[in-house]
Amino acid sequence: MKIPRAIRAVGALAIMATLAFSVPVTAMETGDDAGQFGSITVTKLAREGLKAAQRQDWVTATAKYQKAVSQNVKAPELYYGLLQAASKARNWTEAHAALEAIFAEDATAKAHLQGEYGQSLAGVGRYEEAIPILNKALTTIDADSAFLNEKLTAMAIKIEKPGEKPDIDMSKVHYYEPTAKQVIPERDVVKQSEVSEKSKYTLSYDNLHHYSEFIAICTYEGYEKERDIAFFRPPIAIFHIDEILHGPPLNKRLPIRYEFHDKVGTPTMPAGWTFGPDKMPKPGSKWLIFIENAVPKRGAFETYHGSYGRQEANDENKNKIYAVLEAHRGQQ
Repeated sequence: MKIPRAIRAVGALAIMATLAFSVPVTAMETGDDAGQFGSITVTKLAREGLKAAQRQDWVTATAKYQKAVSQNVKAPELYYGLLQAASKARNWTEAHAALEAIFAEDATAKAHLQGEYGQSLAGVGRYEEAIPILNKALTTIDADSAFLNEKLTAMAIKIEKPGEKPDIDMSKVHYYEPTAKQVIPERDVVKQSEVSEKSKYTLSYDNLHHYSEFIAICTYEGYEKERDIAFFRPPIAIFHIDEILHGPPLNKRLPIRYEFHDKVGTPTMPAGWTFGPDKMPKPGSKWLIFIENAVPKRGAFETYHGSYGRQEANDENKNKIYAVLEAHRGQQ
C-alpha cells in the first residue's frame, strides 16, 4: 500500500521506532509459507479472511483483510476482498477506503465499480455525490456484475500456493446474488412460512439492528397532508432526530413513509379501516426509528419491516436496543 509523501515525512521517526514490530515476517526468516505475497503474516491473514468470507463471517473477514493490507506489502488484490467483506458487513468506512485504494492502483476499475462506489458514498453520508453515481450504475449493472467476482477469484488463486487451485469454493463467495439482473422490489412482502427464529424476516431487535443502516431516537412532529392517504398509500410522517444510535449523520428533519403493516405475510386492510389523525402518533411522542437503507426513496425513508421499524422509545424498548448495540460494539 502506497503511503502519501506527507505522511511518510511526518511519521518517519515513529515508523523507525516501531519497525521491529511492523515489518512482516518472511519465509526466509522462518521457513514457513510466505505465498505469493512474500510475507508469512500477509498470506496467513489473507487465507483467514478468505475462509471467513466463505462461511459469510463478514466482520471477521473485514478485520483479517484490513490487517493484511496494513502490513506495508504490495498486495492490491486484497483490497477487493476487503471491499466485499466490508460491504457485506455494512462497514462503509472500510469499504470506501478499499475502493479508494483500488482506484489509486487501477484507475480503470472505477468504471466497473460504480454501484459499489455509490453505495459506499451513501454509507458514509455523502448522499449528494452518491445519487448520480448510483443512477449511472443502474445502466451498466449487467456488464459490470461479473467484474468483482473475477477479481475475487483471481485473489483467491494468488492467496493459495503457487501452481495449486484454491481450496476455497469461490462459487460460495459471490458479491452479487446469482441472478441475471438485480431488482430492488418496491415492497418487501414476505410469506408467513418464510419466517423462522433464524430468518432475516424474524421481527426481533437483533434483526432490527443487523438489517438497519440507521437507528435513532426521534420525536414525531406531524405528517404531510397534501396527498391522498390510504392503507396501502401511507402518509409521509415527519420526525426530528434527537439522538443517532447507529449509522451516518442525517438531516435532523426525517421524513418517514408511515406504513400501517409490518410486511410479513400478505398484508390485508382491516375491515372498516379508514385513515384519520387517530392512526398517527401523538405529536411530541418519542420513537425508535430503524431505517434499512439510509437513502430516501420517493422523498422519504423506509423503516425496517414497515410498522415494525417504529418502536415506542420507552425505557423497555430503549434498553433492548442498547443491549444489542453493546453486544456488537467494536464490530461495525
